[in-house]
Amino acid sequence: MEMSQKSQNTITFEANQPENTERYILAQNITFFRKKLNLSQTELAKKIQYSNKNVSKWERGETTPDVFTIKKLANIFGVSVDTLLSPIDNETKTAIKTKNMVPLRWKIYMLLLANAILIMGVCITFFVLKSVDVKTFPLSHLFVYILPAMDLSIFIFICCIKRKVDPVSLSLFGWLMVTCFYISFINSKNIEYIYIIAAGFQIIAPIFAVLVNTGNIIKINRIFIKMMKKETSQKIKSTTTKSTPN
Repeated sequence: MEMSQKSQNTITFEANQPENTERYILAQNITFFRKKLNLSQTELAKKIQYSNKNVSKWERGETTPDVFTIKKLANIFGVSVDTLLSPIDNETKTAIKTKNMVPLRWKIYMLLLANAILIMGVCITFFVLKSVDVKTFPLSHLFVYILPAMDLSIFIFICCIKRKVDPVSLSLFGWLMVTCFYISFINSKNIEYIYIIAAGFQIIAPIFAVLVNTGNIIKINRIFIKMMKKETSQKIKSTTTKSTPN
């Protein structure tokens, strides 16, 4: 009788242990994957637009994020929602490889290598065209044309690392493209007015970056789609009314 009661108490105690709750599992996994990516609680909070206090409470198991936030966290960590909600033993943790777990320095090395290959390709093209005496355009312009491509690679790199649109590299890309267009048609009349377009792009680029980073661009897109659907339905309705005989 005493043994069964003791056994029952033991089972109840183990069931009440935090290790056996889904909240604790999620808390442990959030902490594990955050540290695996070398992110602080503040950095993770900024990525999902929460305060670091929320992240701290999730990792302590005091509260849990909602379904949509859990999906965001899974995307940031590069794992499935099921993996984030399931218990992971130590062996599995060491074996897990997510798309974001490549060290930052290696990502920088890959960026530098990509740009080095790009420069090498332009140099080879330059010497090949020079050897065949191409005179359709100044060959030195090739080294200017490569600049937007290099800036674009940096822009994509920053977007992938920070998961946000970088307004500086985006604005620079616009100016470099306009500069390439300018030197290509430098003898054309009033070509200098092309920089008015660049000035306009300079205004639009940071606004676009803010809209994308805050998620408002999605809301605007949804409103635009609703307006288009409403306009289309009104046109269909008016056409149907006209085609219906009295």
